Amino acid sequence: MRAQTRRFAALLSILFLLVSYAISPVYAVSTSANTGEEANTYVQVTSESAPVKQPETNQPVGELAKGTILQAVKLENNRVYIQWGTELAYLDGADVQNAVLSEPLTSYTYEEKAQSTYVLVKEKAAIYTQNGELIGYLMPEQQYPISQELDDAFEMIIGNQLAYINKSPFVSVIEPNDNTASDSEETKNTSAAPANSTETSQPITETKQLETTTNTTKVNSTDANQTATSASIASTNQTTTAQFTASTKYFQVVDDQVAVYDNSTGKLVQVGTLEKGQEFPRIRDYGNWHEIQFGTGVAYVWKGATEPSNGNSPMKTGSNAGGSTVFTATIDLPVYDNSTGALIHIATIKKGQTYPVIRKFGENWYEILIAGRIGYVHKNGVQITFKPTDRYFRVTVDQAAVYDNSTGKLVQVGTLEKGQEFPRIRDYGNWHEIKFGKGVAYVWKGATEPSSGSSIRNANSASPNGVTFTTIADASVYDNSSGTLVKFAAIKKGVSYPVVKELGNWYGIDVSGRIGYVHKSAVKLPFKSTDRYFEVLQDRLPVYDNSTGKLIVVAYLDKGQVFPRLRDFGNWHEIKYGKGVAYVWKASTRPPFSIQLKNENKGLQPTDQYFLAVSDIPVYEDPNNTKTRFAIIKQGESYPIIREENSSVVIDIGGRIGYVWKDAIHIGPIIRYTSYNLTLDDMLEIQMQKKPQTDLYRNSPSYVHSAYVKVDKPGTFPTVGTVTATALNVREGTSTSHWIVGTLKAGDIVQVVNKVGDWYEIKFGPWKNAKPEDVKAYLDPSRFSRDSKEYFQFLVLSESAGVPLNELNDKILAGKGILAGKGQAFIEAGQKYRINEIYLISHALLETGNGTSQLANGVLVSEVDGKPVEPKVVYNMYGLNAYDSCPVRCGAEYAYKKGWFTPEAAIIGGAEEIANRYINNPTYKQDTLYKMRWNPANPGVHQYATDIGWAVKQVRNISALYDLLDRYTLIFDVPIYK
Repeated sequence: MRAQTRRFAALLSILFLLVSYAISPVYAVSTSANTGEEANTYVQVTSESAPVKQPETNQPVGELAKGTILQAVKLENNRVYIQWGTELAYLDGADVQNAVLSEPLTSYTYEEKAQSTYVLVKEKAAIYTQNGELIGYLMPEQQYPISQELDDAFEMIIGNQLAYINKSPFVSVIEPNDNTASDSEETKNTSAAPANSTETSQPITETKQLETTTNTTKVNSTDANQTATSASIASTNQTTTAQFTASTKYFQVVDDQVAVYDNSTGKLVQVGTLEKGQEFPRIRDYGNWHEIQFGTGVAYVWKGATEPSNGNSPMKTGSNAGGSTVFTATIDLPVYDNSTGALIHIATIKKGQTYPVIRKFGENWYEILIAGRIGYVHKNGVQITFKPTDRYFRVTVDQAAVYDNSTGKLVQVGTLEKGQEFPRIRDYGNWHEIKFGKGVAYVWKGATEPSSGSSIRNANSASPNGVTFTTIADASVYDNSSGTLVKFAAIKKGVSYPVVKELGNWYGIDVSGRIGYVHKSAVKLPFKSTDRYFEVLQDRLPVYDNSTGKLIVVAYLDKGQVFPRLRDFGNWHEIKYGKGVAYVWKASTRPPFSIQLKNENKGLQPTDQYFLAVSDIPVYEDPNNTKTRFAIIKQGESYPIIREENSSVVIDIGGRIGYVWKDAIHIGPIIRYTSYNLTLDDMLEIQMQKKPQTDLYRNSPSYVHSAYVKVDKPGTFPTVGTVTATALNVREGTSTSHWIVGTLKAGDIVQVVNKVGDWYEIKFGPWKNAKPEDVKAYLDPSRFSRDSKEYFQFLVLSESAGVPLNELNDKILAGKGILAGKGQAFIEAGQKYRINEIYLISHALLETGNGTSQLANGVLVSEVDGKPVEPKVVYNMYGLNAYDSCPVRCGAEYAYKKGWFTPEAAIIGGAEEIANRYINNPTYKQDTLYKMRWNPANPGVHQYATDIGWAVKQVRNISALYDLLDRYTLIFDVPIYK
């Protein structure tokens, strides 16, 4: 029956609160029609700094920056009210003006973004828009609700607009106690007792303060006699208090989670709960309430949720409330009794409450006194409260993070080990400021507890020695004061740190005022220009060639390997590579602290013999390739050989002698073979139908039958004759059985040299019909020796020669007129359009007369296709469209249409034309001179020339250019007929 009475009383209490209170909205700010003029406008701040004030106290809670535009909620008495958190604040009318917008801004409220978390600023904190523009500031010690947490900022709503405050040690997150009902009671109700967290645990009373049955005085800090505003409801009061007397020493809780209230401020604030079935001693009877011990003071529990008891339950009581150590509950914190050997939940301390500690109990618990009973709380639910005067802290979690804040953002730079003590520079809100590196860093207090510093035996007093290292991995820091290495901290990878002293393979450093040691293997020092060696710190560290003007990866160095360098080159090491140099990124290396190179090259030089890496090729320290690999040469690289051995070749890479398996490389040029589905004779038959020409017989006599030529002076030679036959064969001899070298048509004029029988010898040529045997000689790939110059007709022109820039400019293009120094343009053209750069240069040298032609050196064009254009100088490096009938004009106008207004543009743009026509033509793909001439994939079609010797004639120039070079790659594609 009593429980039913309590539940009924609680329901009445809740109904009474709903009727009696004018409750403020929790999330949305709304304008009431009877509180002033409703604002349908926006305002813009006109003052440099406009104070935002709290309406009741007129105290500043923030500032707004000039130009900020916000939505006005209401206008009243020269005040402009705006949404500020979950309430209203105002600006003076003199600080703002109306803002006229083309369209309304999107309006945000906390109804749309439910929130239960606040930020508390310890110092004046800037507020920004999403675009980073300054809105204004929050004042110190101000709380403000957030709508969501981002990676580096908190989102909030100010003046119905989104705003952002950056995360920093000065901005902490708090979650207010869930005291909405009791807060309303404290501030607005004067006729009801506080409601508990459940509907069944609180009686109906009609006073805000705690009541006694004898004198109706309220509890406050002075216990002054002040009459209550009204009496309690008699039936309820008598029901809930009649069983207790002033001499009752204990009570037992009969409801779930009975509220415990603090009244030290004159307002009832719930600070905890007591568990059903538990017994507690009380300090005294206080009307409808029990006064109990809570922390270092007292608190109150409503009698109606309890009954008298004798205190015989297993419990341990005490009188020592605790010492100087205090914690703050970070959750609703359970308190456990352990008097029976088992953990029994007896009470809860509300989140946010501070509470004194009797002592630390084991690794994970704190012993406290609550309601006169000894209890225990787990360390994970509390944050130990530090005093500003505390000089030391002990780490209570594994690897407590250390943060740098010098950039305005928290960046983790290290960790501190659990159980270790450290001195701190000062208290910094929720953080400890500690000595770290060349400055300070921050450790979250919640991961620590106050300590005396008694365990510290390695306090540092020495200053840095001027040396600074950078960690290449998370580096452990050890204390050696006990004679053994004890890890007490770590520094994160990539952090620069000053050295205090050097000790063998260790560096001594200061971490939070303690001297510690970091092994040299975990760090790197900056390079000096005099350093001769470097150690590789990453797997497959790229080696870059820069000879083409661009960085191209040509090899890799293995992690942990040491190499000599030729010189310091800014952010790079310059190293030996083949017959030249290459570059390694300095940041991926360090000066080695030990140098043990057994294979450093002491003078061996490479020969003119090269190999080609057909895949990524490992380089080993010994000829049997059984020991350490120290480098890799990238696939496709042509590399010089020092000497050949049985199964390996010896090379120098990065100043070290290495060995490469012969099975993994190709010494000399790469030769590919392509098979075609026809015989050589089939190929010959098709080609003969196309009337192939040759100048092989240019000096041989040619004959026509005299019956078909009318001469001007018969019997007198030389003379001139006119062909009278419709078609007249020209033969190599004076009979119809001789080879026909050409034909004439009626009306052709010929020079008659002599008469031999019935035949006239005439001048004819130099181009004549080629004989089958001569055509076959050029068609047959097997006739051309691999060592001959003619073999270059099989050179693959769609692959780069890999020639360094300096060799192109110094050995081929030097002294070649306009083409001198243009090696980079030819390299870019080759890379862009997949053409062998030596072939392009050969083509350009031939067409421009070694860079001296008029088209190559620039032609001013002011008319194209008969129409005037803006006058510009153009260049044509390959003679494209320079027809015999108009070589300069036609070639120049074509260049204008193509936009070749610089020599480089002509070199690169012209290469596209050459690539598209034959080498990389999507249909024909004729990427060797042989394919251009004979097209074995589709013989008789799309052939570049009729001269049977055209391909062989072209290679003479290309071969001569290759003879000038030291470093290049040769790839051949040779046809095979059935």
